[in-house]
Amino acid sequence: MEYSAITIHFGEIWLKGRNRHTFTSLLTRNIKDALRPESYSLENNRDRIMIYLNKNSDIGSILIKLGHVFGISWFAPVEIARNDIGSMMEASKNFFGRGDNVRIEAHRSTKSVPFDSTEIVTHFIKNAKRLPFSLDAKSDKILHINVTEKGTLLYLNKIRGLNGLPVGSSGTGISLLSGGIDSPVASFYAMKRGITPIFLHVHPFAANKEAAASKITDIAKVLSLYSGRSKIYYSPSHIFQAAVLKADTRYEHILFKRFIYRLAEEVANIEGAESIITGESLGQVSSQTISNLRSSEYGINKFIIRPLISFDKQEIVNNARSIGTHDLSIKPYKDVCSLNAMDPATRSDLLEIEKMYKRCKLDAAVKKTLKQTDAFDLD
Repeated sequence: MEYSAITIHFGEIWLKGRNRHTFTSLLTRNIKDALRPESYSLENNRDRIMIYLNKNSDIGSILIKLGHVFGISWFAPVEIARNDIGSMMEASKNFFGRGDNVRIEAHRSTKSVPFDSTEIVTHFIKNAKRLPFSLDAKSDKILHINVTEKGTLLYLNKIRGLNGLPVGSSGTGISLLSGGIDSPVASFYAMKRGITPIFLHVHPFAANKEAAASKITDIAKVLSLYSGRSKIYYSPSHIFQAAVLKADTRYEHILFKRFIYRLAEEVANIEGAESIITGESLGQVSSQTISNLRSSEYGINKFIIRPLISFDKQEIVNNARSIGTHDLSIKPYKDVCSLNAMDPATRSDLLEIEKMYKRCKLDAAVKKTLKQTDAFDLD
């Protein structure tokens, strides 16, 4: 079956009011970015986006790429017929043959034609002998017929999209990326709510180039399939580790969280970002109790987003598998986040943590670390 176009529908965006055009325009931009360098033409209609194919189009590649674009509810490859029932019947013969039992589902998106959806189905039933397939109202095989202003679209299965909002519609966030399973999934869900991620990774290597050659860049590249072009910042951890040598080791994990939040805040100021994204899930580890989360985020002026706050570990693992980061995340890696005390505190006093933070001069450590931080583009 050779298709002439792909119809793309949006769900949540349709609920937007007067600013709906802003969201659809952003979605169109993201689709174009995702489809580089495919061969096609695009048309943005009121209720859908149409991708028109040509002889050089790779429909398989285009469909895969559309599956990475947030804001799409569903999409489907279609054949286009004229807005008359005879033309629809002729086009339907390209989809099924003898031995196929088919259910017809018709929908009219325009009132400019002299018939409704019921009349389309009735005409197919009355002229069933002219069809190479049989009609069966209970069949699992469905031929969708959608009459629009510019022609009738015939298609089989709707391919489920990622839904959500177009990336970029909710601003930019600094996504704290570790070598574990959780943070990439958190980045994914932040993107689903329209945030463009810029990644930040604090590493144990002697040089940023070593970190850039690690699996962290590979994870970020997988995530950039969903976000489009992005970048990643690499920061060394040795300045922090030297600063907390004399601190109570039971609270090192909390001080580290506060440190990377402050570092992310500085990067956010550079990038004009409004938020910080983390992979924390409430109660999963010692640093993620309510008490310790509160102590960690004290004094941070950027909005901290925790998309996984209510997820359990198995849910996060399942999501990591579905988005393609799981196998990379479980590869061996000496993550700084794992350099915690043997007996970390599960409760902390906010003011005491603040005193420790100042005593260790961690604001100065943040500024020194920032000077040793490098950014790498992801495309």
